[in-house]
Amino acid sequence: MLSRFIQEFLTHLKEEKRFSPETVRGYGIDLQQFKVFLTEYDPELLKDVARIDRPTLRHFLGMLAETGRDPRSMARKLATLKSFFKFLHREGKIPLNVAAFVQTPKLRKSIPTFMSEAQVTELLDTVGNDGTLLGARDHAMLELFYSTGMRVSEMATLTKSQLNLERMSVRVMGKGSKERVIPLGRSAVDAMEAWLKLRWEFLADRELVSEAVFLNKFGKPLTAGGIRIRVKQAILQIADLKKVSPHVLRHSFATHLLNRGADLMAVKDLLGHENLSTTQVYTHVQTDKLKSVYKTAHPRASRTGH
Repeated sequence: MLSRFIQEFLTHLKEEKRFSPETVRGYGIDLQQFKVFLTEYDPELLKDVARIDRPTLRHFLGMLAETGRDPRSMARKLATLKSFFKFLHREGKIPLNVAAFVQTPKLRKSIPTFMSEAQVTELLDTVGNDGTLLGARDHAMLELFYSTGMRVSEMATLTKSQLNLERMSVRVMGKGSKERVIPLGRSAVDAMEAWLKLRWEFLADRELVSEAVFLNKFGKPLTAGGIRIRVKQAILQIADLKKVSPHVLRHSFATHLLNRGADLMAVKDLLGHENLSTTQVYTHVQTDKLKSVYKTAHPRASRTGH
C-alpha cells in the first residue's frame, strides 16, 4: 500500500504541481529511504500506513542522525514526509497527518559556497575555449549559468524558443512552472550564438530533432546529471572548493550582484525564490564590504586623536 501511495504522490507532484523531474526524483529518493526504514522497523506499517505515528517518524530521524546525516539533510527529508502525509490526509488515505506534529531539526546557517570574481573570470576565459564542439557547448553553459543564476533543472529543460538573444534575455521555467525573464550579459549572448551555430552538427545525419538548447554528443538533450558532471569538472580545474556543483555558479551570481550593490528584492526575483528569507542567506557576504565602507565613510568610525 505504501508503494502505491508513494507513486500516487509522485504523480501528483509531476502532473498537478508541475515540479521538475529532478525535484520529483528527489522526493522519490527520500520516500524510498523511508520505506526501507519501515521494512526493518515494522514491516506491517507498509501495509497499514494509517498506523504510522509520531514515534515512528522520530525513530526515522534518529536513524538518520546515527548514520551521520546533517540537520539540513534531515530537515529536507522531514519536509518530504510532511508533504507526503499532507497529501495522504487531503486525499482521505489517512485520518491524521502525523508528520505535521514533528518538529523540524534546528538548522545552523551555512554559508553558500561561491567563487571569487577573479576565479569566475578565469573559469570563463579558459574552460571550453579549445575550438571543439563540446568546448563551445560547455563554454556556453558556464556563461549562461553565471549570467542568469538559473538552476540545473531549468537549464536541462531549456529550449531554443525560450532564448531571445536579440533582446538579450531568456525565459526560464522555474519551480512550480513559475516563469521569469532574466537579462543576459553580452558575454553570455556571444557564447550562446557561437554554440547555436555549431549545435546543428550534433544533429547532422541523425533522425533526431530536439528543441533542447544543450545536447550531448549523441544529439540528445543533455540531462541534469550530465550538466552537473561537466560543470563540476570545469570548476575543479580552476578552484579548490569544499563543495563543487553548478549551484556554485548560482551562488556566485547572487553574491557578486549583491557585492556590487544590487537590490536584494531584485536578486530574489532573478533567482526565482518564492520567499525573501531564502535569498537572505546571501546577505552575509556583504558583511566585510559593509565594515570597510563604514570605516571609510563614517566620521567617527576610527578616532586617531582628539
